[in-house]
Amino acid sequence: MSSDDVPAGRETPPMHPVDDRPDGRHLPAGAVLWIGIALLGGCLVLAAHFRQTSVGTALLLSASAALVAYAGSRRALDAAALALPPLAGFWVDAAVGPAAFLAACLVPWLLTRRAVFAAVAGSAVAALLPASIALKERFAGTPLTWQDLRFFFQRFHDNVDVMASQPTLLAIAAGTVLGAFVLCALAWRWSPAGHRAGRRGPLIGAVIAVLLVAHSGEIVAWEATRLGAAGDAWVVGEGQLNRPILTFFATASLEPRWQVPDVDTTSFRDQSRKLVSDRAAGQLADIVVFLQESQFDPAAIAGCPAALCALDAFEASDGTVARGPLQVHTFGGGTWKSEFAFHTGVPHSAFGPAGEFVPFNVAPGTQRSFARSLKAAGYRTVALYPTRGGMMNGRAAYAGYGFDAFYEASQVGLPGGYDTPDALVHAAARDVLARERLHDQPVFLFVLTIFNHAEHGVRMERVPLQLVSAASKAFEPADEALSVADYVWRSQAFERASAATRTAVLGTRRPAVFAWFGDHQPPFANAIGLRQRIRSLATETGTVPARYQTWYEVASNVPHAAAASPRALDLVFLPGALAQAAGVPLDDWLAANVLAREQCGGLLEACRAPGVREAYLSHLWRDLGAFELP
Repeated sequence: MSSDDVPAGRETPPMHPVDDRPDGRHLPAGAVLWIGIALLGGCLVLAAHFRQTSVGTALLLSASAALVAYAGSRRALDAAALALPPLAGFWVDAAVGPAAFLAACLVPWLLTRRAVFAAVAGSAVAALLPASIALKERFAGTPLTWQDLRFFFQRFHDNVDVMASQPTLLAIAAGTVLGAFVLCALAWRWSPAGHRAGRRGPLIGAVIAVLLVAHSGEIVAWEATRLGAAGDAWVVGEGQLNRPILTFFATASLEPRWQVPDVDTTSFRDQSRKLVSDRAAGQLADIVVFLQESQFDPAAIAGCPAALCALDAFEASDGTVARGPLQVHTFGGGTWKSEFAFHTGVPHSAFGPAGEFVPFNVAPGTQRSFARSLKAAGYRTVALYPTRGGMMNGRAAYAGYGFDAFYEASQVGLPGGYDTPDALVHAAARDVLARERLHDQPVFLFVLTIFNHAEHGVRMERVPLQLVSAASKAFEPADEALSVADYVWRSQAFERASAATRTAVLGTRRPAVFAWFGDHQPPFANAIGLRQRIRSLATETGTVPARYQTWYEVASNVPHAAAASPRALDLVFLPGALAQAAGVPLDDWLAANVLAREQCGGLLEACRAPGVREAYLSHLWRDLGAFELP
C-alpha cells in the first residue's frame, strides 16, 4: 500500500532503525574509550614497578606527552613541544629526569591547555633543581639535598642571613629566575590555548595527562626509595651531580643511624679506665677556644710566595703547646659538622648521610661531650655565636652539648651579619670571659667567628691594593689572584684579633689555655682552580688529605714542654689535648679520647693501629651511651 492509500486523518507510525550489529549488545564507543583509558592508567602505574631501560622510558613518556597535547588541540606543534621535555630530562638525569620533567610540564598544561607555555614553564621549574644542586656544590662544597631545604626552612628566619654573604650566588640565582620568567612570558604569548578538538579530545588528553602525572610520580618515588634503601654510604650523595633529581628525592627519607661496625671494646675500655682520674694536678686552667671560620694555612696554596701567604699565626710562639695541620670532616661549608666533631669527639659521618645535619637530628640527644666532662670537673661552660642563636639550630644543639650559657650576637652587642669582623667577635669574647670569671670557677669559653666566610674575591674595595698587586703577580688567572688576596687579607685580620685575645687570656696569673682551629676550607667558588692548588702538609705524625686540611694551635701560660714541629691531628681528638693542657682530671669520656689519640697517632681516619678507630667510636656509642637518637 502506498502512502496515497493511507486513510486521511491517520499518522504514519515512526520507523525504528534497524539494528545491524551481529548480536545487538556492543558497548557504546564512549564506554570503550573510558575502559581503554582505565586499562592504560593501570598499566602505567604498574609499569613503574617493572625494570625498564632508561631510554625506553624516556621515549615512552615523550610519545605519551605528544599524545596528550595532540588530543587537546590537534596541533602538531603542540605535540612536538610537549614531547621534548621528557627527552631533555633524560639528558639531565637518566633515571628519573624524563618522569620529573614530564610531570612538571603536564601540571601547567592541565591548568592552561597551552602546550608550548607548559613545556617551557615546566622545564624551567624542573631544571631549577639540578641547577640549584650544582650551585650549592660550587658555593658551599656539597650538593643540595632535600634535607638542606627541610632544615633551612625549618629555621628560615635564622638561616636566611647566610644568603647576604653570597653576592655572586644571589646574582646568578636572580639572573636565572629572571631568564626563566622572560621565557615563560614569551611562551605564553606564542602559545594559543588549545581549541576543542571534537567533544572528547580535550577530555581524553586531560585524563591521560592525569594518569601520566601519577605514573611519573610513581617512577620517582619508586627509584628514590630503592636508592635510599641501597645503603647509607654516600651512595645517595657521591653521584648527585650525575643523577641530581633522583638523589635529591632519595635524601628525603634519610634518618640518622649509627654506621660504625660494632666491635669488641673490652680491651679498649680496660685500657682507657687506667687513664681515668678524679683529682686535678693543680688549679684548673680556663680554656678558651675559637672556631676560626674557613681558616687554613695560606702557605699550603701551591705557588703562593712567602711574602704574601706566610703568617705568624701558623708559627710557634711563647706558650705554644701543640699546632699543625688539622683534619676536619667537611669541605667548603658545614661549620656545624666541625662543631659537632669537636664537642662530641665523633665525626658526623658516623651517623650516615643524615649526619650532614647533626645539629637538628643528633646533637639535641647528646649525652656525653667535652662540655659535659668539663662541667663534671667544675667548669662553667659558655658558648658565643656571632649570628642568631637559631642559625642551624645552634641554641638547641649547644643545650645538647651541655653548655651552661649560650650567647647569640644580639646579646653581646654584635651586628649578627656574616661580615662581622673578627676584631668585634674577639672583643665581645674578652668581655664575656671577664664576666664569666666572676663566677669563681674555671671557665670553658667556645667562640665562633664568621668574617672569613665565603665568598672570596668580592667587595675588593676593602682589600689593600698591595695585597691585590702581590697576588696578581703570583697567580695569573685574575679570579684566583682576587680570591687569594681577599683570603689573605681576612686571614691577616684574624691574626691580629687572635693575637690580642691570646695576650688577654694568657697574659694574667690565672692559669689559662688558648686555642683555635679552622672548621673547613673555603669553597673558593669564584676561583675553583684554587681547590686543586692546596697541598697536604706532611708532618711526623702523618698527612691530612688536602681537601680536609685546616690548622690548629694550643697555647698555655702554664709551663709545658716546648712545642716541637707541627703534628697532624684529627679534630675529634682536640678535646683530650685541651683537657691535658688545662690539667683537667680525665673521666671515662676524656680518657677514651686521649687513649684513641695516642694509639691512632693523632689521626682517626688514618689510624695507625688497626681496629682502634672502631673500638673508640663503639665504646662511646655503646659503652658510654653518648647519644640518644630520635
